[in-house]
Amino acid sequence: MHPETTMQNQDEYDLIKQAQAGDQTATTAMLIKYERLCHKLARKFSFTAPSFQHEDLVQEGRIALLEALKTYETGHGATFMTWAYYHVRGRIASAGRSDRKQPKFPMSIEDCPRAYNVDDPTQLIEPKEDIPSHIVLKLIEECCGGLHTKRAKIVMDRYGLFGKPELRNFECAKKYGMTKYAVTSHTSQFKKKSAPNSLSSLSSYNETLQNLL
Repeated sequence: MHPETTMQNQDEYDLIKQAQAGDQTATTAMLIKYERLCHKLARKFSFTAPSFQHEDLVQEGRIALLEALKTYETGHGATFMTWAYYHVRGRIASAGRSDRKQPKFPMSIEDCPRAYNVDDPTQLIEPKEDIPSHIVLKLIEECCGGLHTKRAKIVMDRYGLFGKPELRNFECAKKYGMTKYAVTSHTSQFKKKSAPNSLSSLSSYNETLQNLL
């Protein structure tokens, strides 16, 4: 008798060895013996896979039993019952994982709550005229304390002004050695200060144009 078969019946150990050697009769006998385990765990974890029938979960358990038969080794000190239990439980409990990843009610892009983000070819977008560069320079100078301050440089880099490539928050933070929150603070302060100044600058610009015309 094998020294580690004291934890299980010698007949079961012989069946496991025969099943691992490819004996279909021994494999069938082991499946029948642990059929109740599959049914028990299928009932216990049926809530994790509501779209599966009971027999489907039992079949998943049988597949796990076959995997347990192939990988079981007596040298680890565990009975086959313990080895099979964790295999069957894991297989059944994860059976509905793919279902949980799918939407409950599939819908088209046009019907989803964020359909307003989809481009509508029937709507014509009229581009607005850009603010003249000298007004933008004036706004940055007035709202950032000058054109050569750190805030002015961050604003120009963040929004891609005057031919500079537009940088994202973390790119600006890396360039100037600060946190992303500090970059956000600089741009927010610029927006607050530039809102009233931009209106007065644009109104004066429009008045100048009308006088020239």
